[in-house]
Amino acid sequence: MRFFMLAAVAALAACATNAPTQSAGRNASTETAPRQTQILSAAGAPIGQATFTEATGGVLIKLELNAGALPGGWHGLHLHGAGTCADNAAGFTASGAHVGHGGPQHGLLNSNGPEAGDLPNIFAPASGAFAAEVFTPYVTLANGASGARMPLLDADGSALIIHANADDQQTQPIGGAGPRIACAALTP
Repeated sequence: MRFFMLAAVAALAACATNAPTQSAGRNASTETAPRQTQILSAAGAPIGQATFTEATGGVLIKLELNAGALPGGWHGLHLHGAGTCADNAAGFTASGAHVGHGGPQHGLLNSNGPEAGDLPNIFAPASGAFAAEVFTPYVTLANGASGARMPLLDADGSALIIHANADDQQTQPIGGAGPRIACAALTP
Protein backbone atom coordinates (compact mmCIF):
# COMPACT_ATOMS: atom_id res chain seq x y z
CA MET A 1 0.00 0.00 0.00
CA ARG A 2 2.82 2.40 0.92
CA PHE A 3 4.50 1.70 -2.44
CA PHE A 4 1.35 2.68 -4.37
CA MET A 5 0.98 5.91 -2.41
CA LEU A 6 4.63 6.80 -3.04
CA ALA A 7 4.21 6.02 -6.73
CA ALA A 8 1.11 8.22 -6.88
CA VAL A 9 2.87 11.10 -5.12
CA ALA A 10 5.87 10.72 -7.46
CA ALA A 11 3.58 10.76 -10.51
CA LEU A 12 1.78 13.88 -9.27
CA ALA A 13 5.08 15.61 -8.57
CA ALA A 14 6.29 14.77 -12.08
CA CYS A 15 3.10 16.21 -13.57
CA ALA A 16 3.44 19.37 -11.51
CA THR A 17 7.01 19.97 -12.64
CA ASN A 18 6.17 19.26 -16.27
CA ALA A 19 2.92 21.25 -16.35
CA PRO A 20 2.64 23.33 -19.51
CA THR A 21 3.04 27.06 -19.11
CA GLN A 22 0.42 29.47 -20.39
CA SER A 23 2.44 30.19 -23.51
CA ALA A 24 3.37 26.59 -24.30
CA GLY A 25 2.72 25.73 -27.93
CA ARG A 26 2.64 29.39 -28.93
CA ASN A 27 5.31 31.41 -30.62
CA ALA A 28 5.97 34.43 -28.42
CA SER A 29 6.46 36.62 -31.50
CA THR A 30 2.91 35.91 -32.70
CA GLU A 31 1.10 36.44 -29.37
CA THR A 32 -1.22 39.41 -29.52
CA ALA A 33 -2.12 41.72 -26.65
CA PRO A 34 -5.81 42.47 -26.07
CA ARG A 35 -7.11 45.41 -28.13
CA GLN A 36 -9.63 47.89 -26.77
CA THR A 37 -11.64 50.36 -28.85
CA GLN A 38 -14.59 52.71 -28.39
CA ILE A 39 -18.04 51.79 -29.61
CA LEU A 40 -19.60 54.74 -31.44
CA SER A 41 -23.28 55.47 -32.02
CA ALA A 42 -24.69 56.47 -35.41
CA ALA A 43 -24.35 60.07 -34.17
CA GLY A 44 -20.61 59.47 -33.69
CA ALA A 45 -20.73 59.65 -29.89
CA PRO A 46 -18.93 57.09 -27.69
CA ILE A 47 -21.43 54.68 -26.12
CA GLY A 48 -19.12 52.04 -24.71
CA GLN A 49 -16.05 49.98 -25.38
CA ALA A 50 -15.13 46.67 -26.97
CA THR A 51 -12.16 44.55 -25.91
CA PHE A 52 -10.83 41.91 -28.31
CA THR A 53 -8.68 39.18 -26.75
CA GLU A 54 -6.89 36.43 -28.67
CA ALA A 55 -7.71 33.05 -27.16
CA THR A 56 -6.78 29.51 -28.00
CA GLY A 57 -8.73 28.83 -31.18
CA GLY A 58 -10.44 32.20 -31.60
CA VAL A 59 -11.18 35.68 -30.25
CA LEU A 60 -13.17 36.66 -27.17
CA ILE A 61 -15.02 39.97 -27.56
CA LYS A 62 -16.17 41.80 -24.44
CA LEU A 63 -18.69 44.61 -24.89
CA GLU A 64 -19.41 47.20 -22.22
CA LEU A 65 -22.18 49.63 -23.14
CA ASN A 66 -23.46 52.73 -21.37
CA ALA A 67 -27.04 53.09 -20.19
CA GLY A 68 -29.28 53.91 -23.16
CA ALA A 69 -26.54 53.04 -25.66
CA LEU A 70 -28.89 50.79 -27.67
CA PRO A 71 -32.65 50.43 -27.90
CA GLY A 72 -33.92 47.60 -25.70
CA GLY A 73 -34.08 44.17 -27.33
CA TRP A 74 -31.97 41.84 -29.47
CA HIS A 75 -29.33 43.18 -31.86
CA GLY A 76 -27.31 41.53 -34.60
CA LEU A 77 -23.55 41.66 -34.17
CA HIS A 78 -21.07 41.20 -37.02
CA LEU A 79 -17.42 41.72 -37.86
CA HIS A 80 -16.92 43.77 -41.02
CA GLY A 81 -13.91 43.88 -43.33
CA ALA A 82 -12.64 47.47 -42.92
CA GLY A 83 -11.59 49.11 -39.66
CA THR A 84 -13.45 52.39 -39.93
CA CYS A 85 -16.44 54.03 -38.29
CA ALA A 86 -15.76 57.42 -39.90
CA ASP A 87 -18.91 57.50 -42.03
CA ASN A 88 -21.35 57.18 -39.13
CA ALA A 89 -23.87 59.50 -40.81
CA ALA A 90 -24.00 57.11 -43.77
CA GLY A 91 -24.64 54.09 -41.54
CA PHE A 92 -21.05 52.88 -41.22
CA THR A 93 -21.09 51.57 -44.80
CA ALA A 94 -17.34 52.21 -45.18
CA SER A 95 -16.75 49.22 -42.90
CA GLY A 96 -17.68 47.07 -45.88
CA ALA A 97 -19.14 43.57 -45.94
CA HIS A 98 -18.71 40.87 -43.31
CA VAL A 99 -15.29 39.37 -42.73
CA GLY A 100 -15.24 36.29 -44.97
CA HIS A 101 -18.06 37.53 -47.23
CA GLY A 102 -18.04 35.75 -50.57
CA GLY A 103 -17.02 32.41 -49.08
CA PRO A 104 -19.57 30.54 -46.96
CA GLN A 105 -23.08 31.98 -46.70
CA HIS A 106 -24.19 34.22 -43.83
CA GLY A 107 -25.56 32.74 -40.63
CA LEU A 108 -24.44 30.70 -37.64
CA LEU A 109 -27.44 28.39 -38.26
CA ASN A 110 -26.96 28.19 -42.01
CA SER A 111 -25.84 24.75 -43.22
CA ASN A 112 -23.78 26.56 -45.91
CA GLY A 113 -22.23 28.97 -43.42
CA PRO A 114 -21.14 30.77 -41.43
CA GLU A 115 -19.09 33.68 -42.68
CA ALA A 116 -16.09 34.46 -40.47
CA GLY A 117 -17.75 37.73 -39.39
CA ASP A 118 -20.94 36.14 -38.08
CA LEU A 119 -21.49 36.49 -34.33
CA PRO A 120 -24.32 35.70 -31.89
CA ASN A 121 -26.92 38.36 -31.13
CA ILE A 122 -26.69 40.48 -28.00
CA PHE A 123 -29.55 41.64 -25.79
CA ALA A 124 -29.80 45.25 -24.60
CA PRO A 125 -32.02 45.92 -21.56
CA ALA A 126 -34.57 48.73 -21.77
CA SER A 127 -32.52 50.73 -19.25
CA GLY A 128 -29.16 50.64 -17.51
CA ALA A 129 -25.62 49.89 -18.55
CA PHE A 130 -24.89 46.36 -19.71
CA ALA A 131 -22.15 44.08 -20.89
CA ALA A 132 -21.84 40.96 -23.03
CA GLU A 133 -19.12 38.56 -24.13
CA VAL A 134 -19.08 36.58 -27.36
CA PHE A 135 -16.49 34.15 -28.66
CA THR A 136 -15.75 33.42 -32.29
CA PRO A 137 -13.52 30.60 -33.54
CA TYR A 138 -13.43 32.03 -37.09
CA VAL A 139 -11.02 34.97 -36.66
CA THR A 140 -7.67 35.93 -35.15
CA LEU A 141 -6.05 39.15 -33.97
CA ALA A 142 -2.88 38.16 -35.77
CA ASN A 143 -2.20 40.25 -38.87
CA GLY A 144 -2.26 37.14 -41.04
CA ALA A 145 -4.55 34.13 -41.23
CA SER A 146 -4.09 31.49 -38.54
CA GLY A 147 -5.10 28.19 -40.10
CA ALA A 148 -8.68 28.73 -41.27
CA ARG A 149 -9.14 31.76 -38.99
CA MET A 150 -9.27 35.09 -40.84
CA PRO A 151 -7.24 38.09 -39.61
CA LEU A 152 -8.98 41.07 -38.02
CA LEU A 153 -5.81 43.16 -37.99
CA ASP A 154 -4.90 42.90 -41.67
CA ALA A 155 -3.84 46.00 -43.62
CA ASP A 156 -7.21 47.79 -43.26
CA GLY A 157 -8.36 46.29 -39.96
CA SER A 158 -11.98 45.41 -39.25
CA ALA A 159 -15.04 46.79 -37.49
CA LEU A 160 -17.53 45.39 -35.03
CA ILE A 161 -21.00 46.48 -36.15
CA ILE A 162 -24.15 46.39 -34.02
CA HIS A 163 -27.43 46.32 -35.95
CA ALA A 164 -30.88 47.65 -35.06
CA ASN A 165 -32.58 44.23 -35.10
CA ALA A 166 -31.78 40.62 -34.26
CA ASP A 167 -30.02 38.46 -36.85
CA ASP A 168 -32.04 35.33 -37.70
CA GLN A 169 -28.68 33.61 -38.45
CA GLN A 170 -29.90 32.22 -41.80
CA THR A 171 -31.37 34.81 -44.18
CA GLN A 172 -29.04 36.36 -46.75
CA PRO A 173 -27.18 38.66 -46.65
CA ILE A 174 -27.42 39.82 -42.97
CA GLY A 175 -30.22 37.82 -41.38
CA GLY A 176 -32.68 40.71 -41.37
CA ALA A 177 -30.55 42.58 -38.79
CA GLY A 178 -31.44 45.96 -40.27
CA PRO A 179 -29.50 49.23 -40.16
CA ARG A 180 -26.04 49.55 -38.64
CA ILE A 181 -26.51 51.55 -35.43
CA ALA A 182 -23.12 51.26 -33.67
CA CYS A 183 -19.52 50.60 -34.66
CA ALA A 184 -16.15 49.82 -33.08
CA ALA A 185 -13.14 50.15 -35.39
CA LEU A 186 -10.28 47.72 -34.88
CA THR A 187 -7.21 49.08 -36.66
CA PRO A 188 -3.72 47.62 -37.12
